[in-house]
Amino acid sequence: MMKKQIQTQITLISPTEKTTVPIQISYVDSKEAIYPASEINLIYKNVSYQGKGTDFLWTDTFADLQVKLPQDVTLACCMTCKHGNMCPFGNEENLLFCTRDVIIRNKSDVCDLFINDDAFGKREVVACGFCDNYVHQTDDFSTYNDYLYRLAEKRNCK
Repeated sequence: MMKKQIQTQITLISPTEKTTVPIQISYVDSKEAIYPASEINLIYKNVSYQGKGTDFLWTDTFADLQVKLPQDVTLACCMTCKHGNMCPFGNEENLLFCTRDVIIRNKSDVCDLFINDDAFGKREVVACGFCDNYVHQTDDFSTYNDYLYRLAEKRNCK
C-alpha cells in the first residue's frame, strides 16, 4: 500500500484576515486500502496543525483539522462550502461537485442533478478549492457532504 501526497494551498478565514497557506494531504488511495487513512498538515502563524482521519472521502480529516485550528479560524474550501456536494452514486477522495447555481433541498435534488446534468464534466472541484462564491456550510442548508456531521462528532469528542 502506497501513501500518496498532494501539495496545494488552502484558504483560512478569521475575523481579521483571509489568507492562503500551503497544505500537504497524505493519504492511502481508497482503491488500495480496506481502512484508508489520511492526514492534513499546515502551518498557520508559525504553528503546525495536523488533522487525521479514516474516512476515504477526507471529511473527518478536514473536521479534525478544523477543531485543532484556533477557534476563530475557519477552513474555507470546497470541502467546507455549502456548494461542495459529493456524488450520491459513488465518490472518491478529493472530488466534490459545485452546485452554486442550483438549489439543493435534499439528497433527491443532488441525485437529479447527476441524472439530468453533466455534473462529472462541468461541476468537478477539488477539496481545497476556493472561489468568491464560498459560503460555509450550515445546518439550515442541505449539502450532500458529511463535513458538518464529522465536525460535530469531533467537537463532541474534544
